[in-house]
Amino acid sequence: MQARTKKILALIAVGLMVVLVAFVGVMYALIRNSSPRLPEITAFAHNRAEQIPPLAYCNLYLEDCTTGELAELDVPPGSSLQLSLPQEIVDAPWRMLVVYQDASGQVVVQQQAHRAGETRAVTVPSSEDLQLAGVEIQLPSAVIDEQGLTQARAAWSIKTA
Repeated sequence: MQARTKKILALIAVGLMVVLVAFVGVMYALIRNSSPRLPEITAFAHNRAEQIPPLAYCNLYLEDCTTGELAELDVPPGSSLQLSLPQEIVDAPWRMLVVYQDASGQVVVQQQAHRAGETRAVTVPSSEDLQLAGVEIQLPSAVIDEQGLTQARAAWSIKTA
């Protein structure tokens, strides 16, 4: 190999190293300065999937809270809503509030408590007689209210009707 060819190859190698170092530096800065992503629930109904961010999300002591928007996903009468839960919910005790509306317009609320590690997915049924109106998944905090109930530190809410 000629001396000139060796110099050209060396310059190309140095140029590629400079580009690689710059790329790694930019990626590191972007990742380091990005805000942490809040856990999302995947909701599926009527052939449509949605990523549901939390309506509210706080630390264990109800500090450093962020708020979001109420999610909406159409669930026709007689259809079900399927929820896939992120690891942050699966690894903790959590509760689910399910709101139905019966044929006469009466509201029926059901609550289900789940232990840590119990399930990664939930199917919420509805029927023609008991239409699903909404669902809320809650993570408990370390804060107890005056009635002795644990307050929620995070909530994912979905309006379905």
